Amino acid sequence: MLVELNPNERVQDHLQEGKIAIVKFATETCPPCKMLKPVFEKLSKKNEYEDVVFIAANANKHPQARDYGVSSVPTLLFFNGKKVLGQNVGFVPEQKLGEFLSKLENDELSN
Repeated sequence: MLVELNPNERVQDHLQEGKIAIVKFATETCPPCKMLKPVFEKLSKKNEYEDVVFIAANANKHPQARDYGVSSVPTLLFFNGKKVLGQNVGFVPEQKLGEFLSKLENDELSN
């Protein structure tokens, strides 16, 4: 499921206990953000990630970008429920991002 976050919505409104979520803070003008957008959208439509919540927010317009310490774009934040598991700054190829999401879903990452 892909959610385009409006500035008046909060990330937490779309986080669910026991579900993996990925939040993408990006802008419309940065080249790596433009490269990541179709990857993010494609993964959000794949059946194997139907239980993952994909949330996209404009870092320039959304006040929570600052709350999460986003200083470079694109920034991906990974959640399990309301707990932040980690982040990635910069472009991520589709295969690597998909593999990482699968590991998160299957709880295969060591702490």
